[in-house]
Formats: sequence, C-alpha cells, structure tokens
Amino acid sequence: MLYDNSVFEVLIKLASAMPEPELPSESEPKVEPEAPLSNTEVEDEHEDIETLDSLQQSLKKSRWNVFMFLGLAFLMFGFALFPMPMDADFEYGTAEKDLGFVWGPSLGGEDFMDVPYEVSVKVDALPATTGNITLQVYVLQIDDCDDPEAASSAETKAQAGGSHEYQYGYIESPVEGKTYKFDFDLDMGQYCLNAKAVGPDGTIVDPSRTNLEVTGKLWPNQVIAGIPGIVFLGLSTFAFVGAQKVGKKVKAILESEKVTKEQMVLAEARQQRIVAGPGGPPKSVQGPGGPPKVVTGPSGAPPSQTTAGPVNVAQSSGETTRTGPPPAGQAEEPSSAEASDGSTFEDAGNGYYYRKLANGSYEQQIYVKDNSGQYVVYQAE
Repeated sequence: MLYDNSVFEVLIKLASAMPEPELPSESEPKVEPEAPLSNTEVEDEHEDIETLDSLQQSLKKSRWNVFMFLGLAFLMFGFALFPMPMDADFEYGTAEKDLGFVWGPSLGGEDFMDVPYEVSVKVDALPATTGNITLQVYVLQIDDCDDPEAASSAETKAQAGGSHEYQYGYIESPVEGKTYKFDFDLDMGQYCLNAKAVGPDGTIVDPSRTNLEVTGKLWPNQVIAGIPGIVFLGLSTFAFVGAQKVGKKVKAILESEKVTKEQMVLAEARQQRIVAGPGGPPKSVQGPGGPPKVVTGPSGAPPSQTTAGPVNVAQSSGETTRTGPPPAGQAEEPSSAEASDGSTFEDAGNGYYYRKLANGSYEQQIYVKDNSGQYVVYQAE
C-alpha cells in the first residue's frame, strides 16, 4: 500500500520556518515583577484616602458653618441695635404720640427683658414768668390715646409712682435751648407719650409762648433678636474651634504623606544609582610631560680670585685637579653638604656644585668631587 508523504513534508517545512522563542540571556538583568499589595495594605490605603476626603469635607462644612453663623449673628445684632425713631407733634402746649403696640418678651414688671425707650425733649421757647416751670414726660400704657379721662387718670397714677405700666419723668426749671433725655423701660403692650410744660398750679403754661421738640428711639428687637444673635455667635465660635481641630488633622496627614513620598523618591533614586553602578572607569592621571629640565652651569670660567674654602676642599694643583663632568658610575651624594665654616655645597645637577656661604650669598665658582670625595674647583679644559 502506498502512502502520500506530501502532507508530512509541508508540516516539516512549516515547523522549520517558525521562529524559535527567545530565551533571556544571562547578561541581561532579570526584571522581577513587583509584589502585589496585600489586602491589609490595600485596605489601609483606602482607609487613609477615605479619612482624608472625609476630613476635608468636614473642614469645608465647618468653615461654611463659621461664616453662616457669624453672618446670622451680625444680622440679629443689627436688628437688635437698630432703633425705631419717632417724633411727637407739639400742639396746644402738649406733645402727644401714639406709640402703638410695643412687642417684646417681657410680660409684666421690671426685668432685663424690658424694651428700652429714650425720649429727647428740646426746649425751644418758654414764657417769661417768675413762677417755677416743670417739664413733664409721661409714657402711659393705655389703649386709647385720644381719651382725655383715661389719660388724666393714668398721669395721676404715674405721678404717684410704684407702677410699671404708667411711667413719669420730669425736670424742674428747664432752660431754653437745652435738650433733656428721659429713659424708660417698657413691657409689651399699647403705649402713649405725653410731654408738656406746667406751672406751679399744675396747669399748662401759655402755649403761644412755649415750644417743645420731642423725639424718641425705641428698641423693640433688642431682646428678641439679641438672644438669637448671642446664640449664633456662640455656634460660630464652636464651629471655628472645630474647624481648627479638623484643619490640624488634615495638615498632619498631608505632611506625613509628603514625608513618605519624599522618602520613597529618595529611596528609589538611591536604588537606581546602585543598580546603574559607576559611570565609567576611573579618570587617568597624566604623568610628567618629559624628562627633567637640564640645569646648565655658568657659561664662562670662574674668576681667578681665591677664597678660603672648607677643610675638605683640595688645593688647586695639577694632581688633584680634574676636568670635565664626573664619571658616570660615581655614587650619588646628597644635594648639599655643610663645611666647617658654615658654608654648604648645593647640587646643581650633572655632578656640579655651588658653594653657599654662611651669610647666604653664593661663591662665583663651580665645584666637583674628586675620587676621594673632596670638593675641588672645576677647571674647564
């Protein structure tokens, strides 16, 4: 039985044409996958984010509460301190004014919740009489200010005193051109104002020669709006203190996160520097550019004058005198040698020496060493 091998040949060609998988080389660093965060770390991170967000929202609400309660407090204080002005018409020797209904939390009797009422009376003109004149002001709690009998009865009760419903103020012998102020505290109710100038017998003085300017200020909202204003001011203070506490917590969290991020960046930079290694081979230090410089001696022969040399200097004779540089195999000597007279011999290089005297000056002769190690004057051939 014959088999068709063409199918196997095609499969072998396709397998040979497929690229081989690349294996990581040993020289390439292996990149290890980062370890996944544990459930506890993930939960802690989410809790920190939620805590910061909740604190920021709470801080925002606290600040809004501060401004809201502070604005309400200022609004209430504005209502409480704003007076209701009024004036009374002066006719027939009497200034009368229906104050209407005065509202307030005070029910009866004198207490701190009474409504303040200030009356100002300016005396423009008074009759020229020798008798005593009394300026009288009445604030009466009656329903009908146009009823003369009720007003007269209320004035009598006010002069008797002891009643908070009928109040009375007076000035004896007022002076023209002067303004007098009267303060009253009113309970809630209907009130009338009467101001007049009377003589010694209690009757009104000549109205044609009398003129009074009566004005007043009433604060009916002082207690009604003042107490809520104080409450709102206290709430604003508490909200401010709470906002300060929440702000400190938010600042502490932000600072800790900032420090953590800076530490992470520094640690990552150090790790990258360690992994990268040194940037290259050590820098080469350049050596000397060539052989040492040759020091040349004097160009001419030394002068013929003679000076007393040290004991180890041989006399100039034909036997001890040598010419030319010292032999090459001669052992090296120290750069200077000291003589008994305090002078020294300094090596000038190439076997020549200069003699430095004790006073610091140099002798104008060149010396060399002979075979016995003594310094002799150099003589050119």
